[in-house]
Amino acid sequence: MIPFEDLSVKIDCALPFSWKKGTGYARPRSFDALSFRIRGNADYTHDNKEYHAETNDILFVPAKYDYTIHSNTSEDVLVVHFFIENSPLREMRVFTPVNPDVFQRLFSEICETWRVKPVGYKPKMAAIFYRILEQLEIQQVKKELLVKPKTLQEALDFLHENFSNPETTVETTASHVGISSVYLRKLFHAQLNQTPLHYLTALRIEHAKALLKTGYYSVEEIATLSGFNDAKYFSSLYKKYVGISPSKRLKRALVQAKK
Repeated sequence: MIPFEDLSVKIDCALPFSWKKGTGYARPRSFDALSFRIRGNADYTHDNKEYHAETNDILFVPAKYDYTIHSNTSEDVLVVHFFIENSPLREMRVFTPVNPDVFQRLFSEICETWRVKPVGYKPKMAAIFYRILEQLEIQQVKKELLVKPKTLQEALDFLHENFSNPETTVETTASHVGISSVYLRKLFHAQLNQTPLHYLTALRIEHAKALLKTGYYSVEEIATLSGFNDAKYFSSLYKKYVGISPSKRLKRALVQAKK
């Protein structure tokens, strides 16, 4: 999905749009757009690339992007316009949600907030927008899991819920879902092209990265909070995955906090 979490986003406005069946041309615009299609379907063309969006689809259109649109039916769309600082995004994206009702509610809420403009509407819109991004990530993961074996889904759920527990291992995960650790490794290799240990370690390292940025904890505390029994082992593993030791990353966080 689109890596919005790594980008600086500023909301411009959120509006409902309706148009009839037909063909039109959209000029390049200074803002990015994320839309939810309440009704209708359309075909988009840009530089000989074609995209199709159905009812309930979410469409991302980057800034400075022109396209031809052919609306196959009358359409109702809710759109958020925003700016991404130094955006690397250059392609249109179409996402079909697992649960579109969630997005219709959130897009409706952000559009209504823009229309009414209550006190504090700008931060409220930003909060709603990030809830939309949260759901995009959650539903993308769910969509990917729908095509995977139920046992693997259960194993992944267990790892995400328990990775911070040092007693969580490949063996305890396999036992929880009622299979052998050998079979669990085969499932991970076949479906995810990685080992369950690598997946578990990556979860722990990502959690540690977030904690290090806060500057609130020592390396030893972060190791424990991230599911590692040994701080030295954690430091070695963190450097292997991230390319910098956790102590250096923590020092950077503390320096940045003083600026």
